[in-house]
Amino acid sequence: MATQHNSLLHPVPLVARSQIEELLEDILCSAPFRTSRQCQGLFRYIVQHSLAGSDDSLRERAIGIEVFGRAPDYDTAEDPVVRLRAADVRKRLAQYYQAQQNTPGSWRIEIPTGSYKAHFYPWDALPPQGAVPSAVHTRTEPVLLGKPDEVVSPARPRRRKRFWALILLASAAATALIGLVVARTASPAKTAFDLFWEPALRTSRPVLVCTGSNPVYLLSQQALGRYKSTHLRRQDATPNLQTAVPIEQLKNFTVGDFFPMKDTYLTIGDASATAQVASLLTSRRHAYDLRFGSDLSFGDLRQGSAILIGAFNNSWTLNMTDNLRFVFDSGDSPEMHVQDRVDRSRSWWPKTTDGRVSEDYAIISRILDSKTGAVIVTIAGLNHSGTRAAGDFATNPQLITDFVKNAPKDWSRKSLQLVLHTDVLNDIPKSPTVVAAYYW
Repeated sequence: MATQHNSLLHPVPLVARSQIEELLEDILCSAPFRTSRQCQGLFRYIVQHSLAGSDDSLRERAIGIEVFGRAPDYDTAEDPVVRLRAADVRKRLAQYYQAQQNTPGSWRIEIPTGSYKAHFYPWDALPPQGAVPSAVHTRTEPVLLGKPDEVVSPARPRRRKRFWALILLASAAATALIGLVVARTASPAKTAFDLFWEPALRTSRPVLVCTGSNPVYLLSQQALGRYKSTHLRRQDATPNLQTAVPIEQLKNFTVGDFFPMKDTYLTIGDASATAQVASLLTSRRHAYDLRFGSDLSFGDLRQGSAILIGAFNNSWTLNMTDNLRFVFDSGDSPEMHVQDRVDRSRSWWPKTTDGRVSEDYAIISRILDSKTGAVIVTIAGLNHSGTRAAGDFATNPQLITDFVKNAPKDWSRKSLQLVLHTDVLNDIPKSPTVVAAYYW
C-alpha cells in the first residue's frame, strides 16, 4: 500500500473542502460522467487523494492497482488503462464545464495533462495557460518590507533623464499599441488538426454523428418470471440486479421467449469513439445531432457534414465507402479484413490470442466529394477495439500532426483514407499507427 504524506503548501480550508466535495458529487452525477463507472471511480479517487495531499497515491501504478484492480507488478507500458481513462476524464470534465458556462459554481476542478493530481481554484480565478496552479488559489496581499510608516522619497531626476524617460515610455506605448492591433487583426496559424477537421466543420448546420447498433436478443419478462420461479436467488446476490441466465440454461427456452432490441446497445469501441467525437465538437463549439443508423436517411446526409462511426453495425459506413480504395471485405474467407481494391496483394487481417483480439485494424476516411454531395468522415474498425483506436487517432492533435509529416503538401484540400493498426491488450487498444494512406 502506498504511503501517504501531505505535500500541499497550504491546506485546503474546511469551507472550501466542503464546497469542492459538493462539486465532486455534482460532476459525478452529470451527463458526461454518469455513463462511465470507471471514469467516476477514477475522478473520485483523484479528487479525494488530492484533497488529502496523498501524492504517492496519485502515481500511475498506484492508481492502476487501487482503482482498476491491476496486479502490483503490472506493466504500465503494456497496460495504459490509467492514461486512457485519465484522458477520458479530462474530456468529460470539459463537457461538464461547457454545459455549466451560464451557471458557474464557486470552484473549479482541473487535472492538468501529464499529472494525476487535481487542482482546485475559484471559478473566476483561472490561472494562465501553462502555469502550474497551487492546490487552492487564494488572493494574497503584497508583502510589506521595512517599517509600515517609512516613506522613501525618490531622488529628483535631472531634466535630461526625464526627457529620455518620456521618449522611452512613448516608444514602449506605441510598440504595445501596434502589437495589440496586429494581435487582434492577424489570425493564428491553423494546425494540422484544424485542417483535418475544417471541411467537416465548415457548415453552420449541426454535424450528424451516426453510430451503428448491435443486434441483441433479450428474454421476455414472462420467460424470466418462469426462470426465477424455479431458480432461487443466491443469498449473497445483490438485490434487484438484472438476472443473467447461464448459457447452459438457454437451451430450455424457445424462440418465442426472446425479443430483439434495436437501436439500444453499443460496443465499447463505438461508445468511446462517439464520446471522443462529441467532446471534440463541444470543444469547437459546434452543434451536433447524435443518431443511430436506422434513424438516418440519405436525405439527412445531403443536408450537411456527417461523421459515421462503426462499420459492420452501421450500413451507412459500408454504403458510403464501398467505392473507395480501402474497404472492409471478407472475400472467400468468413473473416473480415481490410482490403486494398487497387493493389489486391495488400490486405490487413486481425489477429487473436487465446480467443481475444490482440491486433486490430481500422479505416478513417475523410471524403470531401461523397455520394451525398456533402463531407463525410468515417471512423471504423474491424472489431470494437479498432473503432476505439480510430476514435483516439481522429481526436488526437499530436497523432494527426505526425501523420501529416509524410502527407502531400496539399493534403488538406484532398479526400483521404488511412489504414490504422493497433495492438490490443485486455480489449484496450494501444496508440494506433498508420500503415497505409491514400489521397485524391
